Amino acid sequence: MKSYIYKHWDGTQTPFSLKKKDIIDKFMDNILKGMTPEMSLAQMLWKGFPLGGMDFKIMSLEEMVNDLQQKMYDLFSSYSLEKAFDDPMNDIKNFLADEALTCLDHGAQMPPSYEDLPTGLYEKLRFLDGTNFLNENSKETYTYWKTRQKDILDLYEFYSKYYHHFTGSDYLNFDQAVELMRQFQAIKDLQQQILSGQLRSIDLNTLKELLGEDAEKSFIVLLQLPELLSDDKIIKIGANKIDMTPRGMRALGEMAFGKLYHQIKKDRQGGHHGNAPESGEIEPDSSRPYQFGDRFDLDITRTMLKAVSQTLNTGGAIRLSPGDFYVRQREQLITSTTVVLLDLSWSMSFGGRFEAGKRVAIALDHYIRTRFPKDKIHIIGFSTVARELKGDGLSNAVWDTKNPHTNLQDGLRLAMKFIKKSGNRNNRVLVITDGQPTAYYDERECLHVEMPFHMFGLSHNASRATLAEVRKVTANGMNIEIFLLDNSPVLVEFTKQICRINRGRSMICLPNELGRLIMVEEINRRGGRI
Repeated sequence: MKSYIYKHWDGTQTPFSLKKKDIIDKFMDNILKGMTPEMSLAQMLWKGFPLGGMDFKIMSLEEMVNDLQQKMYDLFSSYSLEKAFDDPMNDIKNFLADEALTCLDHGAQMPPSYEDLPTGLYEKLRFLDGTNFLNENSKETYTYWKTRQKDILDLYEFYSKYYHHFTGSDYLNFDQAVELMRQFQAIKDLQQQILSGQLRSIDLNTLKELLGEDAEKSFIVLLQLPELLSDDKIIKIGANKIDMTPRGMRALGEMAFGKLYHQIKKDRQGGHHGNAPESGEIEPDSSRPYQFGDRFDLDITRTMLKAVSQTLNTGGAIRLSPGDFYVRQREQLITSTTVVLLDLSWSMSFGGRFEAGKRVAIALDHYIRTRFPKDKIHIIGFSTVARELKGDGLSNAVWDTKNPHTNLQDGLRLAMKFIKKSGNRNNRVLVITDGQPTAYYDERECLHVEMPFHMFGLSHNASRATLAEVRKVTANGMNIEIFLLDNSPVLVEFTKQICRINRGRSMICLPNELGRLIMVEEINRRGGRI
């Protein structure tokens, strides 16, 4: 059980520490959940994050906005503006009465009566412009309120917008109402600056005054996030975009791979089983007894040890016989091409499907590129059209809102181009999808979008075009494996048709099973262990 010791803070202790690893890990984890780098950074700013080992959570922008909103609600429920203009109105009434008495005493022209003035406070003051006051107190009072005309106009506007919101029982006079107006406006301005992303223009003293010291310190940490990630060479910040650096991509891949498997035995680079005779590399300390037909690549050490052991039993000179021979065992190796087709259609946004697919794609890409650099791997994203996701394109991948349809035909076409270009007969095409085709190219290479007639139906033309493409790529030696993230009977049957043509396989799986199904098999087929 974790225990805590609380001590009085004397101002010298650091309330929390800024740990780079915690922040970078959170940033990477967001990307693995399907976000772009921009979205990940925005999420950290908006939602905040804990600092590992410090039991302190950075106050998020969302919390700051909510706290500011609550402060406004508190003001609404505490105060009333009903009597905000009573003081200046009463002052005008009084100084006009005093001025009338003075004019009577001096036989001068009488000033206008209070009842003759326009209704509004500002209008009353303007009406009295040019009045030559004989009473010094009246003149002084009039001059004072003339100097407050800006406050009067501002409070007029504030009053007209929010009068009905202030339902409290604490009635404010004019000066108190003006002070409330300024406080309210400061709260609203700060809230608006946060919501519009104008973080650099926020005054820290104002933020501290309104939200407290913890909020100020949290805000300073949040402002440091982009520079911290940039200084650590994880991201590159452009004018309108954040890109992952090669170092950031490597770290992202390692995290994706590590999250799927806690312990991975690092395999020798480039080594996995194949069928090419007598090709590959000698396995160190790996040999077996000679059999007729074996390549005579003698393991001298084990052969002599066997011969010596036989001599010790019989005595006399060392004699070699065919049974003593050990030959070095060669692992048969070939290079391979792996292509991952990741569905980017709109439906992948549901139920953690895209998050699971992106995480597996990043992990598999990292695993093959770092452990088997002679092999080829390509990640293809397909929605209404297909495109390769290379470099930071994979980290930036999100489900496609602008082109939300499913064009598996185009994805298979592009995969076949990569396989042909590599020249490898050993290929593996993994399709991660949750839906049937709804987009396709016709014989004239015109792009079509076709939705099914009802929810559980098929898009017949798109399905026919996709199956025709499956026949073409099968004839060219493509091996297709489909991981279906939906168990709709129509989709399952369509997937079975692909497998019957290609003689591949398909599996229905939940998003949280996808990593295990793909990565465990990939590691095992390459001779590794989990």
